[in-house]
Amino acid sequence: MRILFIQPTGDKRGHYGIYTTNVCQQMAKQGANVTLFTNKIYPNKFIDQKPLFNIVEFKKGKYVFEKFDKIKKRFPIFYTFGYLRNSFTAISEALKYLKKNDFDIVFVMDTEYAILSILLKFSRIKIPPLVLMVQAANFSFSKFAGGTILKIYKLIQRMILKSVIPQRIKAFSVLGEFHKKELKKQLDLSSDFPIRVVYDGADPPKKIISKDEARKKLNITEKIPLFLFFGMLRKDKGIEYLLNAVRFIKDEKFKLVIAGSLFDYTKTEIEAMIEKLDIKEKIVLRLGYIEDHNVPLYFFASDAIVFPYKKVYTGGTGPLLKEAAIYSTPIIASNVSEMGRLVKKNKMGLIAESENSKDLARQMKNFLSMTKSEKKTMANNARKTANTWDKMAKEYLSFFKEIINEKN
Repeated sequence: MRILFIQPTGDKRGHYGIYTTNVCQQMAKQGANVTLFTNKIYPNKFIDQKPLFNIVEFKKGKYVFEKFDKIKKRFPIFYTFGYLRNSFTAISEALKYLKKNDFDIVFVMDTEYAILSILLKFSRIKIPPLVLMVQAANFSFSKFAGGTILKIYKLIQRMILKSVIPQRIKAFSVLGEFHKKELKKQLDLSSDFPIRVVYDGADPPKKIISKDEARKKLNITEKIPLFLFFGMLRKDKGIEYLLNAVRFIKDEKFKLVIAGSLFDYTKTEIEAMIEKLDIKEKIVLRLGYIEDHNVPLYFFASDAIVFPYKKVYTGGTGPLLKEAAIYSTPIIASNVSEMGRLVKKNKMGLIAESENSKDLARQMKNFLSMTKSEKKTMANNARKTANTWDKMAKEYLSFFKEIINEKN
């Protein structure tokens, strides 16, 4: 099977390079002929072996994304420009590449959907079956977490995207059953339109680090329960509800570690919230980009990870499956999106009502009162739920074969 994997921003900060490199490598290991078409990629950062897939960096790799990542917070418009620029150039160049090279199937991820749809709509070349990865089912005014102008844009984006289904886009891959259900509803898809759920994956940690050792390396000296909030600080992640929950149980013995890069907040805003709630002694702040080699330390050091996400959250299960589950960390999560459903189904932790600080505080307090055996059971259930790159690749290849056979 010849696969063209299109990723406009393979070097973008976050999970993009990890996901792209590992999925391509595992599909190639399983016999597929994979070509990654991207702006810039550094495989040696994410895999130990030599890449078994072909790499084509469009425009000779000059469309690097690093400069946009660096000014993301200070100049969000410039960051958006970079994302749109890369989406347009990547798809335009990929269509030219497809004209000269034969593939059985095309897989596209992390692109701007309207740009992709318009370029596909007006392209005159014959395109192999195209599978689009959709990371968030938010093609409606109520489901999108942004402001009014962006909500209106999502409606326009939905209209443009629908115009190329199923003529150009033959199938979707999504990150959970929640997304599959929402996508069918939001895009008015027929019941038999191909959508495959492929959960996020990761490799198990190469080394198990003790809680004491992890805390020592992170310069956290307290031998008390640690809750962890990990990842980019966006408004849909509900940090204000978590901080308020801490206020309700601040007489309990614990600390909350907040580790991740700023996005919708400034350091001053986070510190002001903490100061106003009078919970400074309960918080350990580690604001900023967490280097990949330090990520395991935060999970090994913690007793539970908290996902206090808002009702508008429509993202995937990455933080849950790639981090909490892979490191066998018990979870306290809002009952939103696919995340709440998975935690409840697999008994990986406790569920709180979204946007309800008192209920979140109740579950955090419940966790603190649980026995070691109960917490260990949650941790084991989390580990059993974790997905791997190998399993993901098998899912994708199975799905691609189905799409190709339907076409023939």
